[in-house]
Amino acid sequence: MRNNLLVIFFLALVAFSCSKENEVTVTDLGMAYAGLELGNYVVYDVDSIFYDDFNDTVITTIFQLKELVAEAYTDLEGEEAFKINRYRRDTDTSAWVQTDVWNAKLTNTNYQKVEENVRYIKLIFPVRDNAKWNGNSMNSEGEQQYEYTSVDHAEVVGSTPLEKVLTVLQEDDQANLINPKIFEEKFAYGIGMVYKRSSDKERDNLSSPWRGYDVTMTLNSYGN
Repeated sequence: MRNNLLVIFFLALVAFSCSKENEVTVTDLGMAYAGLELGNYVVYDVDSIFYDDFNDTVITTIFQLKELVAEAYTDLEGEEAFKINRYRRDTDTSAWVQTDVWNAKLTNTNYQKVEENVRYIKLIFPVRDNAKWNGNSMNSEGEQQYEYTSVDHAEVVGSTPLEKVLTVLQEDDQANLINPKIFEEKFAYGIGMVYKRSSDKERDNLSSPWRGYDVTMTLNSYGN
């Protein structure tokens, strides 16, 4: 009888060990930060400043942009991709006018977005603090090092409190007094990009007028 109990115990132990070995650990790579789900949309408040050194003028424009994940399709590599319809309006009460169509897709290792026919690597997976990559590795614009400077942080963007936000620093040379630059994007989990700063100004010397631009996009609303 004692031997039978030992056999039963041994078989149960083997079965338990096998079941543990067959367990699959699911790791969240952070792909939801891309917000790339059919029907998702984000509305941005845009502050746009253009510097004209020829006339020594500064042109400021305020408007709204909307990006809508409008259509899924199979791209030339046989992978699922999405068309991103983009719209603009001058006030929050005027009608949306479509301006262009971009596209984007997710792979196991990155989030790619094609803007004005230029493909950028916006995110890499898994997302983690201080990870770095060449955001221009799939275009001809020259190497540009992107970096996660914060991941999974609660933050208020615009007037919207968000539980999980990551920041991608694409370039930061604000200390340059002749040609200061700052390119940065923030992504919210399940929503996509919620903030973007693109600033590239230059001047001939410290007393010369600026030329260039400074554009900020900030989350206004989102949904599906």
